[in-house]
Order: sequence, then C-alpha cells, then structure tokens
Amino acid sequence: MNITDNIVRNIKEYLIKELAPHTLILFGSSVKGYFREDSDIDIAFISAKQITSYDLYLLAQALAIEVGREVDLINFSQASTVFKAQILGLGQVIYSNDPEKLAECQIWTLKEYALLNEERAEILRNISVRGSVYGG
Repeated sequence: MNITDNIVRNIKEYLIKELAPHTLILFGSSVKGYFREDSDIDIAFISAKQITSYDLYLLAQALAIEVGREVDLINFSQASTVFKAQILGLGQVIYSNDPEKLAECQIWTLKEYALLNEERAEILRNISVRGSVYGG
C-alpha cells in the first residue's frame, strides 16, 4: 500500500495554509514502501513561522482528522542533527517554494552531520575496541 496522491495533496494544502512552510518532507513508512493501513504519516516541515509544541500537537491532531490517520509533525529546525540527516536522506520532498533555502538547509545539515561524525569518531572507535559502551 502506498500513500495516496489525495492524502499528499490534503497534507500540502492544510500545512501550507497553517504553517506557511518553505518545505514539506514526507518520511518514514509512507515513503519507504511499507506503508500499511494502520501506519501513521511522518511529516517534517521547514518554516520561518514560530509554533509552540502545544500548537504543533493541536495542528497534528487536526491534520490527522483531515487525512483519516495519525500524523507526526516534526519541526525540522528543532530536530537533532542525526534526525535531520535521516529525514533529508530518506525522506521525499512533497513541497518546496524556495529551492535555494532547501539547498542551504541540506548543506548545513550535512555539514553538522559530518562534524558530529568527526567529533564522535574517537568515542565510537573506543567502544568498538572495548566491545562495550560501558568500559571494561
């Protein structure tokens, strides 16, 4: 089962109206090929509009009613570096009104991710040598 074009269209229309995003990205099971009848829809957004966690929760609930299934809305700017890299690497952009902003976001995320990998390389090497996270 795949997410329908109608659901994607409803998501875009609703979130463009509510969040004025410059980018919307579907990720998770809806784009990985194992979307099921009971799957939720994972959506990351990039927007200059400030939104509280509570308002984001309410927005996700309203969108869930609109599309008829659970929705997880992720404010990309508040996600961890690793999560951002996963969203960009495995997600599908369903809306972008500013390709330059999206490209800039992708570049910064990959830069942050590369730096994180450099910083944790020694730690991961030590874990590999020890065979345990906890020393010993």
